[in-house]
Amino acid sequence: MNDEYTGIPAAAILHDSQDHSDELLLRFAMQLKRQGLRVHGVVQAPQTLSATGARQMGIIDLADGSRLSISQDRGAGARGCCVDPGALAEASIILRRACEQGADLVVVNRFGTLETEGGGFASDLLALMSADIPVLTVVERKYLAGWRRFTGGMAAELPPSAESLREWYASLPRECEAGLEQAGEPSIRPLS
Repeated sequence: MNDEYTGIPAAAILHDSQDHSDELLLRFAMQLKRQGLRVHGVVQAPQTLSATGARQMGIIDLADGSRLSISQDRGAGARGCCVDPGALAEASIILRRACEQGADLVVVNRFGTLETEGGGFASDLLALMSADIPVLTVVERKYLAGWRRFTGGMAAELPPSAESLREWYASLPRECEAGLEQAGEPSIRPLS
């Protein structure tokens, strides 16, 4: 496992289905924002069910707290991925804006099936990394090989802990990490 700066400013929190990576990612982003750093991007919103019983997935824009739906309602019995590629394409404006305006960190809710296949937020992730803007995402272990191919094996892979996120961010050769508190995590309520 690679947990230090490796030449590209990107890291993945290795996600298991039962851990709290989404909450951890949100807490870390909000901690940096409270310290005055420019943190942009999207985090995973809690899943809900539609009137038909289908999973509804959403993301939260860190800039303003707005929630965007990224799922297709395929009905209660549907299996497999319900992510709406069209909705992701529309949501990618958030990441493009962060790339254009600059950021101390950009958070991307997931690197998954679509990104492994070159879709979803893949092009936005590449643009951010090419601009040397630090990127932090969550990767489920079943997509780890795809993440490694995508990043050339040069991105950090982190366990889901606040300490590992702080250490990775502090290891980046950027002026912005000087503001990172080494103190404990603040108490932050998830956005709703």
